[in-house]
Amino acid sequence: VAISSDGNRSAGTSALIASRDLLLEGYRTELDNGDVGSVAFQISLRWYQSWSTYHPLVDLQAELEASISALVQLNQRSHERSLQAYLLVVRRLRNLTSEDETSLGFKELLKAVEPTSNVFHTVNMMQLELFVLFQDWEDALPCLTEAPDTRNRFLAMHASARGMFLEALVYLKTSSHASSWLARRKRKMKAIKTLQKLHGLVEQGNDDVRHYMHILMAECYVLEKNVSAAENNFKAAISIAELHGFLHDKALAHDLACAWYKAQGKDDWAFSCSLHP
Repeated sequence: VAISSDGNRSAGTSALIASRDLLLEGYRTELDNGDVGSVAFQISLRWYQSWSTYHPLVDLQAELEASISALVQLNQRSHERSLQAYLLVVRRLRNLTSEDETSLGFKELLKAVEPTSNVFHTVNMMQLELFVLFQDWEDALPCLTEAPDTRNRFLAMHASARGMFLEALVYLKTSSHASSWLARRKRKMKAIKTLQKLHGLVEQGNDDVRHYMHILMAECYVLEKNVSAAENNFKAAISIAELHGFLHDKALAHDLACAWYKAQGKDDWAFSCSLHP
């Protein structure tokens, strides 16, 4: 899995980068004023914007470790733990830690915080993010069922939409393996309800979530065995994600399409798809 960026920014990521630069200015101002709590908040929020604008993983890790070091010096444990969750994801994506080591790290972070705290939900969201990136759908499901309020804890539009997308995708991918017809239907309906919310955001002019909508629509058509519609939506998701600069979502859409082709026995198509991430 690669999360990267270059000097040419799209409309989708440019707004996030602009807000990231503003947060840096806010951080400097609050530091001059001696407001430690606000400094910690600015560091954490700026880091989320860094994650969302898809810098190379090695750069993300360097910035993360520097930010965590600053938060330790400021004695801001809650913000530090939130960033530790991101660091677990980055290190796992870079193959610097094993699956078991990463799982243990998440368990320790979740035990260290109150289940009602924002830190708990940030850690849970990042664990969910990692499961989705590795397409570990069954392990992703408890992140939703055991902490159903997670996505509602993120007020920023991009973070909230990301939470909705991950939730809907997991429900769709696990619906076909549910234990009963009723459970399958419930999961699919939850996903469709979220898909409608994302469609509403697009209708309001939030075009940065349009690729989410196409990925979810593709997976809906996969369940319905509508090959043509699934294919068209996977292609649309890949094209739109690339256009808007959301490169790891483009990679995710490719991976999902490849897995679908392979499940149909179309290994040549899956191989061809994997050559054009």
